[in-house]
Amino acid sequence: MNRTNLLGLVLSLMLSLVVRADVVVVYVFNLEFSINQPPGPVVDAVINVGDTVRWVHVQGNHTTTAVAGTPEQWDAPITSSNPVFEHTFTHAGTWWYYCRPHGFDNGDQTAGGMAGTVTVLPAGSGACCMADASCMIATPEACTGMGGTFQGPGSACQPNPCQVQPITLVLEAAKDNTLYEDAAGALSNALGTHLYTGNQNSGQRRRAVIAFDVSTIPSGAAVQSVQLRMHCNQAQGSTVHATVHRLLADWGEGTSLAGGNEGSGGAATTGDATWLHRYHSTVFWSTPGGDFSGANSAMLMIPATTGFYTFTGAGLIADVQAWVNAAAPNAGWIIRGDEGSSSNTRRYSSRQSTTVANRPQLTVVYLPPQPAGACCQTSGVCVLASESACAAQGGTFHGSGVSCASVSCPVQLTPFVDELPRPAVAQPVTGVPGGSAHYEIAMVEVAQHLHRDLPPTRVWGYAGTYPGPTIEARRGMPVTVTWINDLRVLETGVHRTTHVLPVDECLHGPDVTGQTPVTVVHLHGGHVPADSDGYPEHTFGPGGQSPVYTYPNNQPAATIWYHDHALGITRLNVMMGLAGFYILRDDEESALGLPAGEFEVALAIQDRSFNPDGSLRYPEMWHDHFFGDVALVNGKVWPYMHVKRGKYRFRLLNGSNSRAYDLSLSNDATMLQIGTDLGLMAAPVASQSLVLVPGERAEVIIDFADFAPGTEIILNNSAPSPFPFGGAGPDIPQIMKFIVGAEAGHTDPVPGQLVAVPTIAESEAILQRDFDLRQVPNTHCAGHHDGLWTINGLMWDDITEFPRLGTTEIWAWRNVSGVVHPMHMHLVAVQVLDRQEFDTVTGQPIGPRVPADPSERGWKDTVQASPGHITRVIARFENYTGLFPYHCHILEHEDHEMMRQMRVLCAADFDLDGTVAVSDIFAFLTAWFANDPAAYAFGGTPGVPAIFAFLTAWFAGC
Repeated sequence: MNRTNLLGLVLSLMLSLVVRADVVVVYVFNLEFSINQPPGPVVDAVINVGDTVRWVHVQGNHTTTAVAGTPEQWDAPITSSNPVFEHTFTHAGTWWYYCRPHGFDNGDQTAGGMAGTVTVLPAGSGACCMADASCMIATPEACTGMGGTFQGPGSACQPNPCQVQPITLVLEAAKDNTLYEDAAGALSNALGTHLYTGNQNSGQRRRAVIAFDVSTIPSGAAVQSVQLRMHCNQAQGSTVHATVHRLLADWGEGTSLAGGNEGSGGAATTGDATWLHRYHSTVFWSTPGGDFSGANSAMLMIPATTGFYTFTGAGLIADVQAWVNAAAPNAGWIIRGDEGSSSNTRRYSSRQSTTVANRPQLTVVYLPPQPAGACCQTSGVCVLASESACAAQGGTFHGSGVSCASVSCPVQLTPFVDELPRPAVAQPVTGVPGGSAHYEIAMVEVAQHLHRDLPPTRVWGYAGTYPGPTIEARRGMPVTVTWINDLRVLETGVHRTTHVLPVDECLHGPDVTGQTPVTVVHLHGGHVPADSDGYPEHTFGPGGQSPVYTYPNNQPAATIWYHDHALGITRLNVMMGLAGFYILRDDEESALGLPAGEFEVALAIQDRSFNPDGSLRYPEMWHDHFFGDVALVNGKVWPYMHVKRGKYRFRLLNGSNSRAYDLSLSNDATMLQIGTDLGLMAAPVASQSLVLVPGERAEVIIDFADFAPGTEIILNNSAPSPFPFGGAGPDIPQIMKFIVGAEAGHTDPVPGQLVAVPTIAESEAILQRDFDLRQVPNTHCAGHHDGLWTINGLMWDDITEFPRLGTTEIWAWRNVSGVVHPMHMHLVAVQVLDRQEFDTVTGQPIGPRVPADPSERGWKDTVQASPGHITRVIARFENYTGLFPYHCHILEHEDHEMMRQMRVLCAADFDLDGTVAVSDIFAFLTAWFANDPAAYAFGGTPGVPAIFAFLTAWFAGC
């Protein structure tokens, strides 16, 4: 949960909602404190001195605890048994508080994790409307001092009460003159008190030119009306048709002065405007008589009587608006009268008139520009614009004063325009796909089209594709792979020395490897030796390669996958595309007659965000989650798939960094789940929805036989982000589309029984290990906004788990945070035992243990550790010793620091040195005499049988 630290009482920057009441309710739920009930939006309380905040329990067990060192101090549980707490505030300021189990005191009078603020305003504060319609909270005195209009004590800035008020500006002419027609262009009247239009008695024409300085009108202002008022002080003949035209070129006002009544002009001086010159006597009009727009900006019928006459109209508004917006140079206007006769002269008072009230006057009414803020355009580009201008552009406005640097603008992409691709089958160097084989697979940088309307995106792919090719394997037939880091800069072909995405070098891993894009490959779900597991520290940079990894394939058929696992940058490498399927088959599965060939489809579901140039968008600094704004399946944004009328077997993978998916079909059709992470279930489970957290897999059968040709069915997602309570990421409600064709497909029935899934008895476990999953203060990475995620508060190098070959253990994940953690254990296959609620304040279990959901009743390697629950799994440790990681599969958590490691030991290795020797006998006896059975005794008791059990294991070696 990210909040900008409010500094003191800089109230003009507050975006929180102001509530004026004696008591303000703050609802406590999930990982949030908010004056709005769930699901939000989450808004902090803003009150006045003397008001009371009442915290009210909605969900979970929490506390409301003030940070240390502030004048406002409180600490109280907010639980189902203590659902309400009140505190009256007597000090103005912004005061941070947090939930003790789910948040933390940063030590600087701010808090992180589950935290909130109460901003206490001085008594009588309220909304202050400024001239530009911006709003800030201030006292009446402060508001008046800033030139604002106070809206009343306790008034709020959201919704904005301030309306833009029109401003009237009255201007006198900045310059004026008369153009007198003569062959030499030598007549003018810059300092005269009169302006002439119409012909002289001799037939020569006269035209008045005039300009006003409108630079005081701010750019972006909306001109509402324009009035040009002229005083006619002499008129001849009948009514004339007077027109005003926008001048296209600037002109001058020198020092010329005509004599008499000024009707014939005077000798032009340097810089004067004349019939031929813009500036006498060197700069000429393009056309004698002035360069002006042919269309008039205003027209007025002026009778042969003196008085004031006002020109108005849309043309004048357009002229002034163009000058304000700098869309056209302000050269002023030219006024023309009757130029067809010599008896219809009109003489106007000039700006030199001795009667000030008669001088030309321009009145402009305009709306000041609205405050600018970040405006996200559909292209993904952010511009600064007013709210109305943003709306006119079809954009999304993020608020006045909000900078583009603080928002992420999604590129608006049309869904379902690209067909679903199917990853190719990997081709071995020796052997054949689906049998014993050796592969050499390089990681390379390529440009790949991920959506019809996006430019090609720079991605990294195994064997040059994202996702990588599918490795087909069969039980009992080993596969070996050499993984090659051949990441080269696409444009130059030179091996990369820096990552494409920003590397946060504060994290463990990059603090050593820096910006280098090191890699290592983990077979997720593979029961493999430690030296082939893809140990996160065993990375290799561009130009390097792994040792030969051996995958024995000595496990049941399953949908497993391979992906990068480099320490501290797994999230970045997977974001770039380093993932692919590994399909393990066996005879038992093949005998079931499940949909195969074209009717078996692997779907890797991920989320991404893009820049307008097609590049991947990812934060520069580590954050504890990444939630993209579009869904990709097999590397295509919101694809569609043509299906035949029959059954399809879909192998589903949540390959996202942080996002969970709650999948369902738009027509509420039933899905038949037949498999979990590590293989088939004992029997199919019918459901209309399926939740997958990062790293999880499931196999489902969807039958399209009953749908008419042409039917379109959307694979929907209803999971909020973060899961399960939301409040942080953009929702992605759609994943892909199925389009049903007319041709029949696979119509064989699905067997009612699939494969045997032997249950591991709880009594088989020799011990239970307990793990707390929580967020703690991030003290060693300055500038990080999010807390550190840990397991038991320990880090990667803290090894405290030493399981022994041949033993069974229960691991209990106690989630004291508000998000689901997908807990993944390398090496082992686990079974979910149960979940039980616990009091997050006291840590004590409450309520009954609830058995695993039917969708989880199979072999798994990634398990949903639910918030506020203890999730217990049971596993056998078999075949391989060494170091193996276990971690949360939210990759942002895994990278910092929610990944630890266990050392799996030989059964008789009691001195933890990786070998079985005489020294282990002494280590065992030390534990035996100390009556310490916890991690040492066979059978759970330190009696004599344990000695014989140990000696049997010791003589067996490892």
